[in-house]
Amino acid sequence: MIRATILALSIATATWAQTGEIYGTITGEEGPLPGANALVVGLDIGAVSNGEGDYRIRRVPTGVHEVRFSMVGHTTIVREVEVASNEETRIDVRLETQAIETDAVEVIGENLRKASDTETSVVNLEPERAKALPGAGEDVMRTLQALPGVLAPSEASSQLVVRGGGPDQNLIIIDNIEVFNPYRLYGAVSMFNPDAVKNINLVTGGFPARYGDRLSAVLDVTGREGVKNKPITGSLNASIISANLVLEGQNPFGVKGSWLFNSRRTYYDIIMAPIAKSLDLVEDEVEFPNFYDFQLKLTLGPWEGHKLNLFGIYSADGVDIVSGEDRPSPDSVALNNITRNDVAGITYQYAPTVNFLNEFSASWYQNSGDIEADSKTLDPSLNRENFQDAVPDTLSEFLLGVELSSSFAFRKTSLADHVTFFWGENHVFDAGVGFDHMQTLLEFEATLDPQLEALLRSLPQARIRVDDLADEKFYYRYHAYAQNKFAFADRLYIHPGLRYDYYQILEKPYLAPRVAVSFAIDDLTTLRAAWGHYYQSPGYEKIRDQGLVFDLSEANTAPLEAERATHYIVGLERWLTEEWDVRVEGYYKDYEDLIVPKIVEGTRYYTERIPGRDRQDPAGWTRPVPVPGDSITQIPVNDSYGETYGVELLLAKRNVAPDSRLNGWISYAFAFAERVNNGRTTPFRFDRRHSLDVVLDYELSESWSVGARWQLASGFPATEPIGTAPRVILADTDGDLQPETPTISTRNGEVVYNVDYGANPDLYNARRPLYNRLDARGSYYTTIWGKRWTFYLDVINILNIDNVNGYRFYVEEDGSLGSRERNMFPILPTFGINVQF
Repeated sequence: MIRATILALSIATATWAQTGEIYGTITGEEGPLPGANALVVGLDIGAVSNGEGDYRIRRVPTGVHEVRFSMVGHTTIVREVEVASNEETRIDVRLETQAIETDAVEVIGENLRKASDTETSVVNLEPERAKALPGAGEDVMRTLQALPGVLAPSEASSQLVVRGGGPDQNLIIIDNIEVFNPYRLYGAVSMFNPDAVKNINLVTGGFPARYGDRLSAVLDVTGREGVKNKPITGSLNASIISANLVLEGQNPFGVKGSWLFNSRRTYYDIIMAPIAKSLDLVEDEVEFPNFYDFQLKLTLGPWEGHKLNLFGIYSADGVDIVSGEDRPSPDSVALNNITRNDVAGITYQYAPTVNFLNEFSASWYQNSGDIEADSKTLDPSLNRENFQDAVPDTLSEFLLGVELSSSFAFRKTSLADHVTFFWGENHVFDAGVGFDHMQTLLEFEATLDPQLEALLRSLPQARIRVDDLADEKFYYRYHAYAQNKFAFADRLYIHPGLRYDYYQILEKPYLAPRVAVSFAIDDLTTLRAAWGHYYQSPGYEKIRDQGLVFDLSEANTAPLEAERATHYIVGLERWLTEEWDVRVEGYYKDYEDLIVPKIVEGTRYYTERIPGRDRQDPAGWTRPVPVPGDSITQIPVNDSYGETYGVELLLAKRNVAPDSRLNGWISYAFAFAERVNNGRTTPFRFDRRHSLDVVLDYELSESWSVGARWQLASGFPATEPIGTAPRVILADTDGDLQPETPTISTRNGEVVYNVDYGANPDLYNARRPLYNRLDARGSYYTTIWGKRWTFYLDVINILNIDNVNGYRFYVEEDGSLGSRERNMFPILPTFGINVQF
């Protein structure tokens, strides 16, 4: 059972790099002492020993400190300890029995957040929690979706929607390297392996001046260093869908430092492919979606204040599918795709004194891929149930084709330098500079069936005039920032900062002032507030999370401004008991100059029914005429703004006592998110009014534990149509091979209908039903062949509730409107094994 904290609220600043750890064992006259306190004097950080008397104090600033060891009924011992940067220092103590009476409650532990931590909206997630959360698939980003203010776009996605901001508005960093596509398997899982990370820090708003070029949130992940006390050790985790291997150890040949290697691979192509081929769903030569990655971190030092970290990731996603001739579905697809995500970085740290740290980093990142697709699909406006028993080769007139070819390459080379200086008690100055050289290439070519083009023009969120695109851009981003934390009377802390960004793609500079304040009302209660401006530049590298393809050629970007958001946040945090902590936080985000596709006139057509005539006869309708203002182009414009606001509550058990069997958290969010596009106010597509998460773990015994996660939330917005209308295509009526005349489409002499959303659609005019899902996990721990083994069963949606992911609207045979729910995951069990060696 995980004895460490399952959730911590902790500051996310550059000072993490200048910390170490203190660990050891606390014993008494009769052996190990569970529940003993180890407190770093003057810093209010510490730990509680576990059932074996072991303790570990994380993120202790470098230098000489006094550590006080105590326990009710025992003597108190104070030891002097010298802590080196990123080093572990072992201190074992023995406490003598003594009759002591006390009625004071002292809240300590590695997760106590000090009043001097001014940053609001900060969540520190323990990597162990990401491995154990039921239903999260041992995925870091899916685990974060259980926190207040954080949503998933769908059950199939590991993307993060934070406080009403889109996934593209989140800055994602690993070991000081910004990554554009932190996903694997097309968004199903994230790139972060919980077995290989040390810190997972999510800032959901009001983030400090060190971070920029994003509007909503920051996810800052630090890779774990290898162990330094063994030549080699590791672990293997295998489930029915994937495997994960971690190897680590001290550097060979007496070189100070460590190394860590890990690799992951999925089994979809090994397990699912034979089943699909045996059912003739696909051809024998196909490859099912799969991914693999390799990650290496090499640490050299420290030597007299010097330390070097080298970090790299090599990964690939791939799929190669061709539909089989004897498939039961009328649809056919030929798809080939390879996507690469590669990272290389080096970080040099220099700390000549305990008050000064300089950190220089250089990195290279590449996200690239090629897509070739040729498919034919049953006309989406039809009811598929009417064609279930039809032979696919007899349905050619009902099939719509699309050919797609796309290549992309997003490369970034970065240099950055950060300086942290501790001056006086609780005063910290932090500054940095950096630049990124960006090379982005995007080629896109699509050929659509005319019927499919006409259908797309009828959809309110897909009225895109599809144009071929080929563009390559080279440009720079520069930034500089400075911030300082001031302390007043050990209760009031003010943390102002200023950030400068220059975006060459826009040829414009931006200044972003920010400030955070904290005030200790008493020893257990802290009030925090933050305000700041945030900017985000356009770029092809952001299209993965945007879900839109913009044409960012120079003629289109010259008039653009960077998107802007202003954050207002206030929160109250209080310890209720030695173990339970509560946080209430309110926020308001004001969005301006949001970039959206330009709306132009003339590509949608409108026709009316002629009274008294047959609606299935093309002559029963008036001649189609163009409707202005309803066509979406690929041209970007600053033509949108909006706001998000809400209140969040988090009740978490953070200092888990050794004899405690229950831990977890409860979170609730009440939120509003709106956008104004083209003069109309609508809910944001991921606007969710209420969201409740309950996460609990219970230790049944030393060998068994169970856990559960319950999600209850209101539904996302949905757009309902008003009926059906004839499909209008552009036909060649004069023989010049150029389609230019709007004509009502027919099939076998009868009118072909589209689902009709109206000439001026009322977007997001409805809501999906209540979302309700319960996930469960059971784990068994044992020792086999001298190694620690864990066997677990994880079940998604254990109650098998049909949660609605959306609606499919279609046209019935008589031309009327029909609909059907599209559901999310059914009950889905997964079995896995973990062994540490």
